[in-house]
Amino acid sequence: MLEEDIRERFLFRQAIETVKCLQEGVLPSVADGNIGSSLGIGAPAWTGGWLQMINTYQGKGVRAFAERAKELADCYGERFDPPALLLEKADKGELFI
Repeated sequence: MLEEDIRERFLFRQAIETVKCLQEGVLPSVADGNIGSSLGIGAPAWTGGWLQMINTYQGKGVRAFAERAKELADCYGERFDPPALLLEKADKGELFI
């Protein structure tokens, strides 16, 4: 579990910050967030961008990502707390599109 935690802590921090940027209007669209994270800040190609990674997390999607973020927050601090927009999407069963 430790290796998975280390990997996910790196990925989740960046994905959570991307959601915050979208929530605060810094990013005008999901597409901009995905393209910018892939081409601009080096998100791994397999993710499709940070927001797409959230959409496809473990084949279960946004709700599973939000639940895992809460687990990471419990273990590693509030920097992993899921932002309001992420929780809203998870509750509604919506994707970042």
